[in-house]
Order: sequence, then structure tokens, then C-alpha cells
Amino acid sequence: MNKKLVFGLSATFFVAGAFWACGSGDVIEYDGNLEGLAELSAEGIGGKEIQEAMALCLQDATCSAEMQSAPDLQPESSADVQSSASTPKSSTGLSWATQSSATQQPASSMVIVQRSSSSTYVVASGTSTAVQSSSSAVITTPGGDVGTCEPAKATINRGESTAWKMTKNATLSAAAVLGADFTWTFGEDASPATSSKHGNMSSDAITYATSGVKTATLDFVYNGSKTTMQCAPLQVNGAAITGCKCTYAAEQVDVAVDGTAAWTVTGCTSQGANITTYTWGGDGVTGDGTAATAVLTEKGQNVTPTLLVGNDDNTQQAVTCPMVSAIDGRVPDYEFKASGNTNAITFKGDVDATVVFNLPSGWHGGDSECNFACQVTRGQGGNGAISGTLGTMKIAGNDYVKITMPVSSTTGGTALPFKVTVSPNEAIICSVEW
Repeated sequence: MNKKLVFGLSATFFVAGAFWACGSGDVIEYDGNLEGLAELSAEGIGGKEIQEAMALCLQDATCSAEMQSAPDLQPESSADVQSSASTPKSSTGLSWATQSSATQQPASSMVIVQRSSSSTYVVASGTSTAVQSSSSAVITTPGGDVGTCEPAKATINRGESTAWKMTKNATLSAAAVLGADFTWTFGEDASPATSSKHGNMSSDAITYATSGVKTATLDFVYNGSKTTMQCAPLQVNGAAITGCKCTYAAEQVDVAVDGTAAWTVTGCTSQGANITTYTWGGDGVTGDGTAATAVLTEKGQNVTPTLLVGNDDNTQQAVTCPMVSAIDGRVPDYEFKASGNTNAITFKGDVDATVVFNLPSGWHGGDSECNFACQVTRGQGGNGAISGTLGTMKIAGNDYVKITMPVSSTTGGTALPFKVTVSPNEAIICSVEW
């Protein structure tokens, strides 16, 4: 939407000396963190205050130009905005809540304008004689737990910049944030070393001369009360780590046999630096260099390891590893006990199951190989296509598909994962053939 919203904020919403006033005629760009705070703080402002804010805006050329381009959102008359019977809304959905203005006097004010070209706001302030308002909001000084602090990006490359930001808790009011001072302190190699803001939860853009893990602290000061919080760390990378590939030994493991999942990372290189560390993580994952394992204990359990590869230039590169799932040959979803049509199993729709092969010893007549065959039963709108896997063996084709498998895999309770996709409304009938 290209319409704009003009509304006023008065000092009645902040304790004396704590409201945000940037000086007459100044214009400040809102950052994304504060767009919602602007709307929250505007709730409850009366029509008289809106008109006073507009009058102040007209005294400044830049603010006036912004406001004049949005006449459709200005109140039609003082009676319209001061009526207690309605609560007009702008095209952005922001309410102008009515309140009595009989005892209110002009206070230090701001005009906030939503630009037509983006969702950002500009703030222009003006001043007038401050008089105590009977409708002043009571602001409670925030306690020790006001929010969290973290870098806008968790990882950057050396030479890049990022800001640090505070995320407020739900119990901390928007008015308290707009009336607070924020001071970030960074490490020795940060430029700048500190950043101070008023009413703004985002620091200046910070760059770092060296790579590695960077920390920061934030002092949040409101109404004379200071809360210091430790910010989440930032990783600054130097010499890039590339080429890493993490693979599993098997997509599924049988907890009835061993249940040990295994992963390996290969191909990591770093120009101008040496690979020094492989840090594995995840539920039950144990890593040693380029290899890691985890023991799965029950059917349906899934494990996905995390991996950070590091070099001697303090770079850490996250590597994605695949998930391994557990099956249990003692608790099969389906069991093949004989060959041919005498033990054919019908699967309706897609299949993601554990199948166990318990054919009798010697059924194959001495051959070392046999076939696993699947016939598609066509449904309305289907095309007979079938694709999937039996263990590591691929299944693909139309209507009738068979794959060659070792006879040794069909006896002794061998459990294999069976995954198949068919067309909607279709089924497959599978059996062991010899």
C-alpha cells in the first residue's frame, strides 16, 4: 500500500527527560526493529495530540512535504478525531484511540511518517511548552530481565559488517524502549569500539580487523536504572573453508543388529590456512576427526549430527550432515516368509516401512541371487510409475519392476528399509521371485 500514516507522540507517554527528542527539524530513519514499537507507542493518542503534532510537522519543510502527500489520512475535523464514539483506523490498521483532551497541553512531540516507497518510518521532532498532562502513562522501570542481545547475523566474513541488536521481552513496553539509552561495547579489534543509541535497539554497523569469535555487552538504561546483558557471540570468518561433504554409511540402521550410525566428512580445504578441527555435535553423536558415530536404540529414532570445521585462521564452517533413522528387525512392518504369489504383500499408496525377509533356508535351490518384484495396480488418474529403494537397491520403472538381490538377504530375518512412491490412487503388490 502506498498510503502514508501521520501521527503524533507526546511526552506524556514518557517520564520527564526520558522521551525521544532529536531536535527541531531533524529527521531520523526508523530501523526494522522499531516499526512495531512505533505503532504500539501510538496506541491511545488522542485527536488533539494528532492535530498538534501535524501543526509542528508543518513548521518543518521535510516533514511537511511527507505529510502533505498523505491528505487522505488526516482527520477531517477536530470533532471527528475527538469523538469518543469511534476509533478511526488508517489504511495500515493502526488505531487512533480517542481520549479526553480537556486537560492536555502541548508537550514535546514527534511526528512519525510511513514512507510510500517502503515500510520504513521517519521521525521528525518539534518542541513546545511542556505541561503536566492528566493522562500521562505510568512507566514501570524495567527489571533485570528486559530482553536478549545478539548480532543481526550470526556469522560474517572478515571485512563485512553487521549490527548488534536487542530483542525486547514481551513485558517490556514500547514506550520504555523508546525512552531508553542503549550502549554496546565491543572487542579491541571492533570499529567502532562502542555504539550508543537512544530509543533504538540496533547498534551502528560494526567491522572487525581479525577473524574469530567476537563478543559484546549491552547496557540498557531507562529512568536511571541500568541493566547489563551479555550478547550472543558473533563468528567472523577469515580464510574460507570449502569442499566439505558429510555422508552417512547407511540411511537406516537396525537396532536389532547393532544400531550404530556412522558419518564421514571429506574434501575440506582452506586456501592460505590449515584445517585444524572437526567439532561434532548432536544427540548421542561422538566424533573423532573426520568420522562420527551414534548408537540408535529404538525404532523410529532419528539422529542428525552437527559439524563445525575450523582452520588456523579462526574460521569455522558449518557443514550439513544427513539424518540417519532406526529400524527394528524384531518389530517389522511387513514380513516375507515365502517366495512367489503365496507371500505377496499389497501396499496401498506410498510406502515407508521396515520389511523383514524370513524365507526358509534352501528355498532358492542353490542359487545366489533372486528377484524382488513389484506390480503396480493402476488407479484413476495413475500412470503406473514406481520409484524407491529397498535398502540401498534402487527401484524405478512402470507397471512391473524387479530388482536383483542376494539370496542371503532373504533369510535369517534380514530387515531392510523399503521406501516407494507411486501415483495417487494406486497400489503395489510385491514378492520375492525365483
